[in-house]
This record gives sequence, structure tokens and C-alpha cells, in this order.
Amino acid sequence: MNKPASHVSFDLSNKRCFRQRALTKGLRWAHYQNEQDRLFYINDQQHTLSMYLEGGFQTHRTDIQSVYGAPGRFCLMPKGSESRWQLGEPQQFMHLYFDDNHLKQLALRVFDLDPRLIQLPELTFSEHPALEALVRHTMSSINWDSSDSQLMMEQVTDTILVTLLQNTSITKQLRLVKGGLAPRVTQLVCDFIHANYQRQIYLHELAELAQLSEYHFCRMFKQSMAQTPQQYLTEVRIERVKQHLGSSQQGLADISLLCGFSNQSHMGRYFKQLVGISPSGYRRQLFPTMLTSNCS
Repeated sequence: MNKPASHVSFDLSNKRCFRQRALTKGLRWAHYQNEQDRLFYINDQQHTLSMYLEGGFQTHRTDIQSVYGAPGRFCLMPKGSESRWQLGEPQQFMHLYFDDNHLKQLALRVFDLDPRLIQLPELTFSEHPALEALVRHTMSSINWDSSDSQLMMEQVTDTILVTLLQNTSITKQLRLVKGGLAPRVTQLVCDFIHANYQRQIYLHELAELAQLSEYHFCRMFKQSMAQTPQQYLTEVRIERVKQHLGSSQQGLADISLLCGFSNQSHMGRYFKQLVGISPSGYRRQLFPTMLTSNCS
């Protein structure tokens, strides 16, 4: 009797990658095909949302009892999860890789939901027509290779994650949540940052507002906001940059100073890191016909 083939890692499997696109440090898409494989999938870096575009009827998990795959079915594999799979006939599927901080900041921004409450469940071959429409008819049809698609891909991706948050049981029991700043203190600190983002803000100023040592303030702020105070300040500044790019024809050097950056290069580096494209590229996507002689 032949010994069954052992499982191989997803990275070493027979998958074929048709295309992939990193949007930001915490968001990445990939479009794969695979067939007749036995593999294990270990999430040690990011969460993974997977949707089947074609096939999958003979695919199932071997580590638990599960239904079989099919076009339009989703799998959600949280960071830290492990799973084993038996693949059958050829299938195409898309993966959205997203980090925990991006999801928690989105939940805080859209739903005012405490990031400490977020805990993604593991889902295997779930069905959700709204998510399927977003992935199949919007994200799948975008030209991933075009630099002009950055904003659209980011917007659709966040809509997909918001839909996931709305329709998935993702909150822990409140009584299990410990640590972090009191809501009143968090609001006080955030209001101070929004009012003073144009100048250099010192850590001791924020810690004094919270009446904590700088060390404890930083630790508790990150528990409450899913990012450090400096990361939060940088995001506030980048949002202001985006507002200026969309509402005026000011030069990038002037915008950088108005938004608290030391110079245009400093602003551009963080903008590219958080938004995925340069400030001038972002402006061109907002206003394709705008003359860019003042924006380079």
C-alpha cells in the first residue's frame, strides 16, 4: 500500500502566482492557482482572508472536519493559526494579507471599537455574497500592475475589512480586557495631538497629560490605540497632507512644513510608507489632468 504524500508548506507547494500587489506595509494581495496538493498553512506574520474564484470542489481541510470549497467561499486564517489541506482539481483563489494593527486601527476609526476587543475567528469555506461581490467584481477586475490603481485598491480593501468586521463575531469579552488608557485620557491625548500636529510634540507632554511616566504612557497608549504615539502622530500628519493635496495646488515643500514635517523628503518617505505611493502620485490620481510642474 502506497504511503500518502506528506504535507508541504504553502510556500513550497505547487501554487502558481498570477499577480501580487503590496499596498502598504500591512496590506498585500495575491492571486494564485493550485491543484492536487497536500499542504499546511501557518500564519506567523499576518492574518489571511482567502476567497475561491474558480474550482475548489474537491478541496477540504484534513486537520478538522470541514465542508468542501467552491467558488465564492471564504476562509479566514488569523495570525497564529495552523491548518492542513487536501487540494483536488485546479482552483484559483485570492489572498488578502493584512496585519493586526491595520485591522485594529480600522475598527477604531470606523466603529470607535476598542482595539483590545478585536479577536478574529477562524473560518473555513464561509459564504458571504457582499464580500464575494467586492472581491470578484471589484478587486479581481482592477489592473494591479497600474500605479493609478493604488487608491482604488486601498479603498476596496478597507471596505472588505469593514464588511468583515460588521459580519463576523470578532470581539472578546469586555471583562477580559486589561490595561490601556482610560477612554477620557485617550481622548485628551488624541485631541492634543490633533491640535498640535504642526509642531514638534514631545513625549513628556503627552505623558504629563495622562499623568504617567513616559514608559508606562507609551505601553498603555499602544494597548489602547494599536500603535505608538509617534505612529499616531505621523498618521494624523499624513491625513492632513492628503487633505492639502486634494484641496489646493500648494507645492509639496510648503505642505510638508504646514503638516509638521521637517522637509519635503521627510514627508515623502512617510507618505510612501503609509499610503503606498508618493505625494505627487497621490495628487495625480486625485486630479489626473492637473499640471504637476509645482508638485514634483
